[in-house]
Amino acid sequence: MSFRPTKWLQRLQSAFTSTAQLLSPQAAACLLCGKLHNEARSAEGLNRTKLTLRLQQSVCGVCLSTIPWLTRIVCHRCGRGIHCDDCLRNPQRSFILNRSAVHYNPAMRSLLAQYKYRGNEELATLLADMLVPAFERMTAELALRITPPGPAQHKQSHKNIALYWDAITFVPISPERALDRGFNQAEQLANDLAQRYRIPLMQLLVRERHTEKQSFKTRSERMRDTRHLFNINEVEFDKLRNIKLTHRNKEESTDRVLRVLIIDDIYTTGSTGEACSQALSLYSGQPLEIYILTWARS
Repeated sequence: MSFRPTKWLQRLQSAFTSTAQLLSPQAAACLLCGKLHNEARSAEGLNRTKLTLRLQQSVCGVCLSTIPWLTRIVCHRCGRGIHCDDCLRNPQRSFILNRSAVHYNPAMRSLLAQYKYRGNEELATLLADMLVPAFERMTAELALRITPPGPAQHKQSHKNIALYWDAITFVPISPERALDRGFNQAEQLANDLAQRYRIPLMQLLVRERHTEKQSFKTRSERMRDTRHLFNINEVEFDKLRNIKLTHRNKEESTDRVLRVLIIDDIYTTGSTGEACSQALSLYSGQPLEIYILTWARS
């Protein structure tokens, strides 16, 4: 039998292609529905939202299209998509504003429960990636307030986003809750975001007492239970207070305001965020701007 190198090469190439397709990481199981999906098609129809590559690789296009992204802001203070009675009743807040990634609908409630109460910590990176678009839009709002748009303004990058923030912190949980759950969901989300943008992660707050789950309480009970609930981690805050703001860009070189971002999972009435912000403001002793970023707005 005569040797035909061309046909042999074609067979070899075909075998290599088949093996590569089997080993390719492009096809993966969706973290939400469990079905296999292709990364290249996972973000179809979602060009308006800046998604991380990790999120596109983890969730199929069908599930991505059902995520209730919160992009339309009506209440500037709390980031709600409709008018907010809580902000009308309490116009003076200790924080500048809150922004959230998604509406807290039944599907998102179920997703959070899988992570927060059933120990599926694999979802931590998914929820953290979902925070990214909201965080970058928030930083863009901050940038516009500090420096009006002009010909010298450049597209956001991870590097210049970090210039606007002095620290990321998180809402602490009680030792009882930590023992029961095994982790603090707000801390995990904050840690992921801090590492992504290289912003200092600081545990600025401590919880004074254990409380029952806020989801089971009325608005008035939430407001009452969060009074004097948080105190300052003085060692960490003193580190923040002594930060020299040399990392700020030229447009902000005379701006001595410290900016802190508080991370939490859900914003409902704003009572938790307000309690944390009050504690930080009372201890600060210098100009301090506090922003809140939450995964969901109920």
